[in-house]
Amino acid sequence: MSHKHLNYLMRCHILALWKAGFNQSQIANEIGVHKSTISREFNRNLTRIQTRWGCWAYKPDYAQHYADDRRKAKRHYYKFTEEVAEFVRGKLIADWSPQQISGYAKRWKLFSISHERIYQFILEDKRNGGELYKHLRHKNIKYRKRFGSTQRSSIRNRRMIDERPKIVDKKSRIGDWEIDTIIGKNKKQAILSIVERVSKFTILKKLVHKNSDVTKTAMIEALAEYKNHVYTITSDNGSEFAKHEEISKALNTDFFFAHPYSSWERGLNENTNGLVRQYIKKGSQLLDVTDQSLAIIADKLNDRPRKTLGFKTPREVFHK
Repeated sequence: MSHKHLNYLMRCHILALWKAGFNQSQIANEIGVHKSTISREFNRNLTRIQTRWGCWAYKPDYAQHYADDRRKAKRHYYKFTEEVAEFVRGKLIADWSPQQISGYAKRWKLFSISHERIYQFILEDKRNGGELYKHLRHKNIKYRKRFGSTQRSSIRNRRMIDERPKIVDKKSRIGDWEIDTIIGKNKKQAILSIVERVSKFTILKKLVHKNSDVTKTAMIEALAEYKNHVYTITSDNGSEFAKHEEISKALNTDFFFAHPYSSWERGLNENTNGLVRQYIKKGSQLLDVTDQSLAIIADKLNDRPRKTLGFKTPREVFHK
């Protein structure tokens, strides 16, 4: 038998058969539905009768009312109403990701809207002159193309992450690093973020200009102390890393590039940058940020126990 919705007449028929002593399987055969439909009907649509002892009874009119209410609620649950739009807008402005908004709403049964639908909402807002898209933290290739992005300068002689030794993925040694830049307001200054993959040991350096020469000098200075434990470096495709060959030669290491718009290939770097944002808020100008203040922040991160390290600190694991 097929699964199908019951109507009021069918519910009256169910009541008559039930009173006549039919079991659920027999009622299903008579009505022409699957037996699970009858079981679900009794489980969801019984009505408590107010008597001295109280009991449960099946009443077709009440059952129909309950079913109609659920159907209406379900339509609202999946509909992108203005109320839902306001909720989504507020959370985006608070820098929630579409996945976080969708998951939170489903968890608390506020509504059920996919993160894809929220991205569409952001795109519609941008077409109308809105700026919600600016609150997205990570844009994968699909959405980056939609919202538009600045063109990356071409970097000569890049070695892509596919060529990186497989031992790096195993995280069985200390000495494989990820690097990135945290951009300041108006893109005038930046912070060089360097993190070791196994220990999470972090180094932060100020970049007074976000260009390849300044970045090269800062990287070599930052890692010179740990030169014997710099086996590989992996970065994104920012033009500030154009001098990668000179960096490789100075540190005697191999330099690799993640694929464009693939931030998950440097997930630790992305997570570390998020930790830094606890101390340097998004949109800061960075004019007052110095290497000394960044060293203090790095010390806080390196001396903070991590669950993923068995509650050891990055400094402990790195130097051990």
